[in-house]
Amino acid sequence: MEAPESAELMRNIPQRLSAPQVVNVVVGGKTPVLGQKELAAMGFALVLYANVALQGAIAGMQLALKHLKTTGRMDEASAMVASFAERQRLVKKPWFDELGNKYAGSE
Repeated sequence: MEAPESAELMRNIPQRLSAPQVVNVVVGGKTPVLGQKELAAMGFALVLYANVALQGAIAGMQLALKHLKTTGRMDEASAMVASFAERQRLVKKPWFDELGNKYAGSE
């Protein structure tokens, strides 16, 4: 069922079906945002938090850019950005460096 708009309606869905149920939670969407324990008690086996990472990233970017605009400065100490080391780790920079070294001049 797409976008149930009440907790009561959500509660009825798993009771009507014998298969494990999935609920899609969109922060700011039509479906009420309920806690994982409450959703599990209703009978939902899986909760998808659609767009939560994107919405969090947007909020983080807006805060960081506002801080930069307001203060004219941004560094790791601001706690508004990941450290450079964390950024390098996440994009697997050492692994790409290894590949580059391995295949450099192999032509």
